[in-house]
Amino acid sequence: MEQKKKYKGFYWLIFLISSAGLAIAIYYHWPWLTFILPFFATSFVKALDII
Repeated sequence: MEQKKKYKGFYWLIFLISSAGLAIAIYYHWPWLTFILPFFATSFVKALDII
């Protein structure tokens, strides 16, 4: 079975941007902090190729 090379750079970029957004949201006590969490978690899992 052949395995394709997966390009995970996009997911790492999304993870880093959402990490910065999460840190800023925590620092400034943004009330809608939970809107960032799905992007943060999903991009991390996709970058590590768990799913």
